[in-house]
This record gives sequence, structure tokens and C-alpha cells, in this order.
Amino acid sequence: MRTTRTVALAAIALLGLTACEDDPVSPAAEGRIRAVHAITDVAATDVLLGTASYKANMAFKATDGYRATAIGATAVKFRKNGVATDLLSATATVANQKDYTVIALGTEAAPQSLVLTDDNSVPAAGKAEFRVGFAAAAGTAMDVYILTDATTIGTATPDKANLTAKTASDYIAKDAGTYVVIFTETGTKAPALIVQNVQVAAGNIRTILAVEKAGGGQPYEGITLTDR
Repeated sequence: MRTTRTVALAAIALLGLTACEDDPVSPAAEGRIRAVHAITDVAATDVLLGTASYKANMAFKATDGYRATAIGATAVKFRKNGVATDLLSATATVANQKDYTVIALGTEAAPQSLVLTDDNSVPAAGKAEFRVGFAAAAGTAMDVYILTDATTIGTATPDKANLTAKTASDYIAKDAGTYVVIFTETGTKAPALIVQNVQVAAGNIRTILAVEKAGGGQPYEGITLTDR
């Protein structure tokens, strides 16, 4: 009798365990946001995602990586370091399991934003991916070359042609390796920005941004973001 009861209890326990395995807990509905400070005449910003602090005293050209964020519209607020009022508030409409990059640019007097939807899915086998962006309020459109040898630019075709201000390219697949990313004014081969020694392993994704220098204007400066 005791044996029969023990077997029955074991069967019930096993049934419960199987049911749990067949009905896994769904992940929380959320996405991710990262912020980038590129307002040319503001030395440092305090950044909030809604009412939550993202990063205090974030330096010019800096980010602090992705933060998990609830789905729906999220206000990304940039404030001058130590100031309680918003310098700029940009909205990212977050979808489930999606990533976003919010870039503050322009000047303190005329701040602007660029909101990018990121695709951090795994690149094809053996490949890395690049995305290039021109995160300036204005400027002459640029061609972008992603090369293993800068001296080949003379015969190279742009990986992204006619990149205009406040836009970014699609993702560009490359073999794993070390690259130089060169921005030129559209139709020319004269560099406006050179980002050296960008190393990528298979599965990596990098976003390379051209931004105005501190104080505004040229020469442009680069920001390299690690997406994955």
C-alpha cells in the first residue's frame, strides 16, 4: 500500500515538472536604449530615461551602453551636468526586444536629436557588421569607406555614398579583421574624418559616428560604439 502511494506521488510530481518545462516563463516585455552626448558646446550632461538616471556627468562623445527599458514611449532627457531642467528631450518608442540609440547633437542654444533603431541580431557566420552615421546638425553629405588598407581608397567604391547629416546607413557586412573607416565629402577622396584601427571579430557589430568637434564645426571627430 505504501509502495503504491509512493509511486503515485512520484508520478504526480513528474507530471508537474513536465508541465513547468512545457510552459516556460516568458521574458519581460522590454527593449534597450543607449544615449550618446554629442552637443558640441556642452562639456557634460546628466541623462535620464524617463525619470530614471541613465548616467550623470556624461562627457562629450560618451555613452554608457544599453539599459533595459519598458516598452512604449520613453523620454530620453539630456540636461547640463548639475542642472535640473531639460536641455533636450527625445522620444524613443520602444518595442519588445528591440534596441535604440538616442544621440543628442547640435548646440546648447539649438539642441537636436537623432534616434536610431538598432539591429543587434547575430551577423552571418564569420562576418562582422558596421553601421556609419553622420551625427551633426548640418554639413555637406559624405561618402564612407570601410577599408583594410587606407591606401586603396583611390580605387575603392564607397560602402555608403551620400550620407547626409542626422542619418545613418544600413548595416554593412565585412569579414572579421582590422579596418580604417574614412569619411569624405561626397564625390571626393579627400578625408574629412579617419577612424583608425577598428578591430572586429566574427559576430561583432560596430556603429561609427562622425560628429562635430567640441565647440562645433570641423574637423569632425569619431565615436565608435560597440553594439555587440
